[in-house]
Amino acid sequence: MKGRHAVRELLAEPDFRRLLGLRLSGQFADGLFQAALVSAVFFDPNRATTATEAAVGFATLLLPFSVVGPFAGVFLDRWRRQRVLLVTNLSRAALIVPLLAGFGPTSPAVVALTLVIISCNRFVLSGLSASLPHVVSGRTLVTANSFTTTLGGGAAALGGGLAAGLRSVFGTGDTGASHSALLAAAVYVVAALVARTVAPDRFGPDDQ
Repeated sequence: MKGRHAVRELLAEPDFRRLLGLRLSGQFADGLFQAALVSAVFFDPNRATTATEAAVGFATLLLPFSVVGPFAGVFLDRWRRQRVLLVTNLSRAALIVPLLAGFGPTSPAVVALTLVIISCNRFVLSGLSASLPHVVSGRTLVTANSFTTTLGGGAAALGGGLAAGLRSVFGTGDTGASHSALLAAAVYVVAALVARTVAPDRFGPDDQ
């Protein structure tokens, strides 16, 4: 009951709900976008994925977490986090659109765009975590962190599941993956609109 009371208290805070909405929409789009690319690389019956293409696919998904992750906190302590969440979500949506040009998912153009998009993901996730103490009290911070992280992971899994289901609607090739990616772009725009409703200084940092 204590945990349920804490969750109810959290959900009563409007800016916490906005922060949660940002996480859920963003991670849902992450799961949708990344699963669309993975399905095009590994599960297209018309493509025999080579070892090189597989290595490129995995590197595209994992490299930004190692390269960008250590530096995200430095910038988030200098930039308004509300602005970071707004701009990065709009940037991800804009960068996905060129994928509709028909490039293959392991082409240099798509790999470069995907690296940038997933690098933006690191800023978003770090920004969400850094913003949390600004919208909840210290005694509910641990509950808020576990609650949002768990729901965010579920949203990403749901997005990935939707991408798999959309294969039967959009097709299993590059075109189908591009259409699923466009849907992810639309969800990123929704996340940006949520960020737009938050006061510029609400998420910190405190010295701005």
